[in-house]
Amino acid sequence: MAVGIVVVVGAAVGVFAVLHRGSSYDEVDGKYGSAPLASCDDVAGRAGNLPPKSSDIQVQGSKGWLCTFTDPANAATVHLDLEVNSVQRQRTGFGVYTSSGGYVLDPAVRLGQSAAWAPAARGTMCELVVLDSNATFKIGVSDWEMPGDDAQACKDRVKAIAQAFFEVVQPH
Repeated sequence: MAVGIVVVVGAAVGVFAVLHRGSSYDEVDGKYGSAPLASCDDVAGRAGNLPPKSSDIQVQGSKGWLCTFTDPANAATVHLDLEVNSVQRQRTGFGVYTSSGGYVLDPAVRLGQSAAWAPAARGTMCELVVLDSNATFKIGVSDWEMPGDDAQACKDRVKAIAQAFFEVVQPH
């Protein structure tokens, strides 16, 4: 019985060590690693024309945050997501978006190293993900007041927010 407990405890410690061998936050190796990140409020102040902030969550296990801005009266929501990690981990994650996630690369979006649109963009909802060194930025808009058949209007709004977001979070 004692041997069984030692084996179980040993296996649990081994699994914990493998899963937590230094958080990815500790392995940050790109341009966003050492400088403090701009806050959700910093981005909102620069981007302008965002609904009021409804949540501001620090990402666990990496350096980053998730902000949501919501205007229930107008059925509008803007999601901003910033994840900072190792360059390799961000490239791998971005590759998953564009290969199996259905995101479509858009070389016309000149932010970071690469940008891709989520599938099924429409006038009322669209999302852009941007890879830059060891950071991934996601910007999503859901606005039921916008024309449903005008995906370009949604993409233009997201690109304007993404440009401000990108500029604010650049390390100095």
